[in-house]
Amino acid sequence: MRFCLLLVVVLCLSPVVLIAGETLMLGGGIEVEDVDLDALLLSGPEDARSQVVGNHKQLLKLLRQIYLIRALSKEAEKSGLAKSELFQAKLRRQREKLLYLERLKQIDAEPVPEFDQAAKELYLGNPEAYTIPERFEAKHILISTTDRLPKHHPKEEALEIIKKVKAELDSGKRSFDDLVMVYSEDTVTLKNQGSLGLFKRGSMVKPFDEAVAAMHKPGEVSDIIETQFGYHIIKLVNRYSPQKLTFDQVKDKIVEKLRNDFIQNRRDAYFDELLKKNKASIYEDKVEEYTQKHQQQTGE
Repeated sequence: MRFCLLLVVVLCLSPVVLIAGETLMLGGGIEVEDVDLDALLLSGPEDARSQVVGNHKQLLKLLRQIYLIRALSKEAEKSGLAKSELFQAKLRRQREKLLYLERLKQIDAEPVPEFDQAAKELYLGNPEAYTIPERFEAKHILISTTDRLPKHHPKEEALEIIKKVKAELDSGKRSFDDLVMVYSEDTVTLKNQGSLGLFKRGSMVKPFDEAVAAMHKPGEVSDIIETQFGYHIIKLVNRYSPQKLTFDQVKDKIVEKLRNDFIQNRRDAYFDELLKKNKASIYEDKVEEYTQKHQQQTGE
């Protein structure tokens, strides 16, 4: 009965644990057990574990990996590689890191207060933080004057070209999209017929930004605009007013941030108390000596 209860507990603790102590691979006195596979699987993301467990070939590959790591580590021990002081320090660090992470899990698992009311107060007290700013959707034609783009011209030549483009556009003989494909030298936006996608105020260079902000009706076209990249003609595709998000839309993210901040602050307080209780102090002179020694070694 006790054995059955223990087995139930083990199965509840891990979705990948089977019966502890089952040998899955053996050779040359080197054994790989199911617990070794468990340890490897549990070190990865939870969603990836179920995929790996359901993939027989992947499981066999992991077993081979565990075996080879163990076999090579035994060879390293026999050759004396494990005896160096530096290696022992690395080994100790890995062990301590694993224990550190396990202890953090214990600390973080302690009760955390509810943050629904605090989230509501934060939302009401910072309306601008939960408002999507005014956004624009625009296209442009660029005649480049900068050598940052493959094709570019002297300023005088670029200005003459963009004037020609503007004249064709004003005549109505060609559409804006047609002229983009014929003339624009912005290679990034060419495949989207000059579209710059959605952007907010202040995300473009100042002359461009101001020209877009001055347009209000979808389909409106700017005059010739000069920037550090060259000469542009801009077409406003759409303009979106600021939109305040509802509390329900942002509640989960606010609560998650408050919760994470609480956990991090609790960690920091625990760390500070631990340092204080242990009267831990840093020997600045020794640190300086270490720094100088390291710099001398790397400088040689």
